[in-house]
Amino acid sequence: MHWIPIPNVNSDPPFAKYQPCVTFTDDQTIEKQNLEEQRVGPLVVKKTAERKFFYGIEIMATSPSGQPVVLDFNNFLPVLPSFVSLVWLGRRYWNVEPVKNVESLQLAQFLAPRIPVLPHLTAYRLSKKRLDDFLNLDFKSCLAIRGDMVHPGQDFQITQPIIELSHYKRGQNISICVAGYPQGYTSLGGGPHEGRKDMLYLKKKVDAGADCIFTQLCYQPEPIVRFVKACREAGIQVPIMVGLMVHDSMRSFEAIQDLSGVRMPEDMREELEELRETRGSCTDSEAVSQFFVNHAIKTICHLLDADIGCWGFQFYTMNSFPPVLAVLRELRNMGII
Repeated sequence: MHWIPIPNVNSDPPFAKYQPCVTFTDDQTIEKQNLEEQRVGPLVVKKTAERKFFYGIEIMATSPSGQPVVLDFNNFLPVLPSFVSLVWLGRRYWNVEPVKNVESLQLAQFLAPRIPVLPHLTAYRLSKKRLDDFLNLDFKSCLAIRGDMVHPGQDFQITQPIIELSHYKRGQNISICVAGYPQGYTSLGGGPHEGRKDMLYLKKKVDAGADCIFTQLCYQPEPIVRFVKACREAGIQVPIMVGLMVHDSMRSFEAIQDLSGVRMPEDMREELEELRETRGSCTDSEAVSQFFVNHAIKTICHLLDADIGCWGFQFYTMNSFPPVLAVLRELRNMGII
């Protein structure tokens, strides 16, 4: 096992002192790795063609309290994630200079020699110069998203021009991934009735050069199936990764529900309420966590059985790894992994 902290970067605090605690497996040592970073889009294409379950994890560089993420890849063995996706916090990161000092990008640069990384970049208050600075860091992949906030002075109001400019600057040396919304842009006041407009925007992003789609939070497998089929009918042929969140508490569930605007289906909500009544408390994290573990497994099985060409799943971890590991253990027991 190899614990390696990021060295200090000579810059202004607080981001210069960012030091995550990461434990790598023996096979992830620098000596055993191909130091040429893999692009996530082509990697997902390759994995999807194998028609076998694979997964990635999304993490934050720090916890909500500001503590660096603690990540031990040994816990994911015997099957490691195919890549690590790193959240961009718009309000926290937008004015950090130079951009390389952003916590998530420091972590991405550190991880990249050992595992493919997908750093996020939002349009929030993003200038053309700052996009250039980001591209000059030479990441091989990026998840470009609009974000939930818009500032009047930002250079990019939508994602499409970010994709176009990135490919103009970097050609095919960068993989640009984008978000897909099975239930519409719920956090922006949209919804299922906006589906046609959402699909039009998504098609334009793919035509601009996006080579992979990550679905955002959705608690029902059926809308995901419909979304994937609608993508194919619209001529969108790039691979689609399915995003899943395995909550570890009611507090986590309710916070994400308020933030995303995505609502749990009524029957699932009733089951959760029944669990709350049976336990006498909504704070029984073990019972709640198991509820969401079971739901994630059912969702994965439903989508695999639907045979819609989606074999890849991304876990939105919020830096809570035990529920995700529980899902992976059960999938191994079932022979899916």
